[in-house]
Amino acid sequence: MKYKIIESVAHDPDGDQITTSLENAPNVQAREWLTYLYSGHTTSEKREAFILWLNSNELNQEAFKRCQRVWQTIGMADCAADWITQHATQESVSAVKTRPKHILARAAVLLSGLAASITLLVVNGVFHTTDRLEIAVPATLFTSSIGQNRMITLSDGSDVILAGNSSILVNIDQYERHITLRKGSAYFDVSHDPYRVFSVTAQHTQVRVRGTAFEVEHSPDNELKISVQRGLVDVVDLPENDNEDEKVLQLHPYEQLQANIDGTFISDVSRFDPEIEFAWLSERFIYDNAPLKSVVMDINRYTKKPIVILDKDINELPITASFTFKQIDQMLAGLAAAYPITLTEEDTRNVLTKH
Repeated sequence: MKYKIIESVAHDPDGDQITTSLENAPNVQAREWLTYLYSGHTTSEKREAFILWLNSNELNQEAFKRCQRVWQTIGMADCAADWITQHATQESVSAVKTRPKHILARAAVLLSGLAASITLLVVNGVFHTTDRLEIAVPATLFTSSIGQNRMITLSDGSDVILAGNSSILVNIDQYERHITLRKGSAYFDVSHDPYRVFSVTAQHTQVRVRGTAFEVEHSPDNELKISVQRGLVDVVDLPENDNEDEKVLQLHPYEQLQANIDGTFISDVSRFDPEIEFAWLSERFIYDNAPLKSVVMDINRYTKKPIVILDKDINELPITASFTFKQIDQMLAGLAAAYPITLTEEDTRNVLTKH
């Protein structure tokens, strides 16, 4: 039997009432509630209103679960904003107030509202098999395109800058703030929270802080570099077995450390020049006797025509250079002119060999 409704009242994210006359009103209202709960600006009154709406009938519960599954599938990106905007507009007979796309996209990263609002809600008699409704907050994937940095503000107020062609998985709730660096490089300016550790994990290495600024770089050959700009950072070699102890090193400002794929520290703690290390935040690269392979790794995040080193003999060739993201082609030509390197331009890649 179809669920038919003559008049139903929902609330938009601004709190105004919306009257609909639709057979699929629960679906429309579920999308509106999901948008509001992900906005990060919920109030106790609205959370109570949501619980009452959710518990009023099983159709509302199923509609909300379906809506959240779609949201998780398409991810917290512009397509999620498009999806909510499109369906809220198409399926509402009255003038549904929808937020602009860029606001919805920004709201998608503010997950704390949903975590605090939905997790372990007390259900008053609607569900007979359990006295609690658990809707887990999904981990959120953020990626950046080749050729440009991406700035993100997380639900706890922390700021993240992803280097080109980078990816992180974010899981923040009322108990923890956990980030997984899947590939590339990311700079974290962490909002201080004495009750929740902020951790970044890559392979078997984990960085733990409560409020600081640092960078974690994951290279294609599965090495990690952690560089601290502000505050104190604990770098942890995660044990493979529960009966093993963690190995922890603490980094101070302008100190960095390298680790390999299994978490083993492969360098001593060393000092670095922040103007060189963090130049990419201003869309520039600066190198002072850096190995050619490191230069190429950085450049490949910002060019769609990858650079390949075919001769291992030049991997460690020390390079000194300064150039912007837009000057990569000129820089490659300059390398060939100033160093014992041959640059061969192919259709799909640039090849560097020993001269």
